[in-house]
Amino acid sequence: MRLHRRLAALALAGLLFTTALAGCAPAPKGGDTPPEESAQAAPQKVNAPSAARDGFRAVWVATVYNLDYPDKATTDVAALKAQADDILENSAEMGMNAVILQVRPSCDALYPSELFPWSSYLTGDQNTAPAGGFDPMAYWVEKAHALGLELHAWVNPFRVTKGGQAEYDGLADSNPARQHPEWVVRHTENNVENFYLNPGIPEVRELVIQGAEELVRNYDIDGIHLDDYFYPGKTFADEAAYAQYGGGFSNLGDWRRSNVNLLIQELDQRLHAIDPELSFGVSPSGVWADKSHQSAGSTTTGNYESYYAAYADSRKWVQEGWVDYICPQIYWPIGHAKLDYETIARWWTDTVEGTGVKLYIGMADYQADKDDPEDPWYGLDAIKAQLKLNRELGVAGEAHFRYKFLAVNSHMRDLYIDWYAQTPGGGEEPEVSGSFLSRLSEADRNHWAAAYYGKLGDMGVVTGYPDGTYRPYESVERSSMAALVYRAMPLINGVTLSERAGGDLLPDVADTWAEGYIGALCAAGYLDAADYPDGFGQEQPMTRLEVVKLLVRALGYADDGSVTATRFPDVTEDYYYVAKGEALGIIEGTPEGLFLPSDGVDRGSAAAMLSRAMEIGR
Repeated sequence: MRLHRRLAALALAGLLFTTALAGCAPAPKGGDTPPEESAQAAPQKVNAPSAARDGFRAVWVATVYNLDYPDKATTDVAALKAQADDILENSAEMGMNAVILQVRPSCDALYPSELFPWSSYLTGDQNTAPAGGFDPMAYWVEKAHALGLELHAWVNPFRVTKGGQAEYDGLADSNPARQHPEWVVRHTENNVENFYLNPGIPEVRELVIQGAEELVRNYDIDGIHLDDYFYPGKTFADEAAYAQYGGGFSNLGDWRRSNVNLLIQELDQRLHAIDPELSFGVSPSGVWADKSHQSAGSTTTGNYESYYAAYADSRKWVQEGWVDYICPQIYWPIGHAKLDYETIARWWTDTVEGTGVKLYIGMADYQADKDDPEDPWYGLDAIKAQLKLNRELGVAGEAHFRYKFLAVNSHMRDLYIDWYAQTPGGGEEPEVSGSFLSRLSEADRNHWAAAYYGKLGDMGVVTGYPDGTYRPYESVERSSMAALVYRAMPLINGVTLSERAGGDLLPDVADTWAEGYIGALCAAGYLDAADYPDGFGQEQPMTRLEVVKLLVRALGYADDGSVTATRFPDVTEDYYYVAKGEALGIIEGTPEGLFLPSDGVDRGSAAAMLSRAMEIGR
């Protein structure tokens, strides 16, 4: 069931040279300590290839409170099997290709574990196993694979209870929270008291990691999935742990985020050491941070930002490649005044660009098909509009919350049967080359540069336009070319850049969508503001000379003054870059012996030049 981890997964996820990108901002100013990557100057390693698939169509199956499975706690094997069969068969019929099963809802397990007791949601008591030695997890995996579905194990890392003191009193003596009460924090949020393991204690993080390793070693699962439950709130009583382990951190918030970062990073390393083809991902709340608090954040004002509320620096996980996919829960409609779905989805699309991390979106199916015509979720129009936008943005997949909201609603069920019947993504990804070109028009397939953008398309570097065209004759604007090269840097020279303010060097790019990319290229020395004395002119076509200079510099070369002429009579400046670009094979002259330095570059030529630079960089 697993996908091959190919070089393609390193590549860029968005449309090549498109300007329809979410806003990127200068370096953060003020507020909480900026995310670590915002100030990072040292080159980073190329992210490991992602194991996550394209065309992901998943449904969450919740076991907490018996929301989806089982419908009531039982030890009866026949009942547990029958309900699993119904869920998996219905999911396959609706066009899903994956199920995300909650197997560790609250410091417990829906499988025999050396670390956690049985889940009371499964059998009614943490000391009670299913009858006859039945292993529900093994059955789910076997049945899912028989139906052509992936099975992803959904883990809640730190939650101990959902039912407060009464539930805590009923924990089995073998429960880690009972074995190590010093690991447990009692926390009240919105007048609801519950218990959590303390993420700041190294032994707690190790327990979570070992629990995930146990799943990967013992079952042929396709993925490990974490949801958005990290720190439950800002008043979490972890002062003692901070005093013991927080040396080197100037504030509590940064230390908490570091604890979660350490968990994500080590899960990535240790799970993939066991199974390199395992898909590991996290589903955080939809908003990382508002732009008013972090300049790299989204243009939202909903006042719930996971960077602060859950101490989840999900943007960093993506940029560092610590996850194979990110699945933000964007549970608001398009047009929401404070938390607009389209704004958030475009921000995430921009965030994953060039990282190799797949973007899946958590869909609010539980909201859809309301009866009130004044409700933004009235009928199916809102969810349909989101699905269409996902397709337009090239989103790699969706996860639907949750199973019963689809199974009991015939309108939702029929929607997905029809929608996913029109969407590629079933089964394994094709291994043959040329699959990208096969989706293009005949004219695009026969263009002289088709081999280049066909190759980049097969790698995932380009996806073309939603109407199935590539449009190789269209010119490339300066801003779009700068954004492309910025995102492609890991594939050109192994360096991942961080966005930088560029308005101080080039005032006309200040507060524009591409400022962060242009500023980063200037800071790295790949773009020179002195070349643009009258302004960058973002919407102007980038010329052949500009592209050559940009790519040659990105490959690590700098003009040393040794070249004072070229063979091209129309080249009157920047001789070094033209000569080096030709010597490296990035660009060629015309049959008439000209270079045409001021001619704009079209999409076909840009694909050819970028592809050649990537080959040189390898």
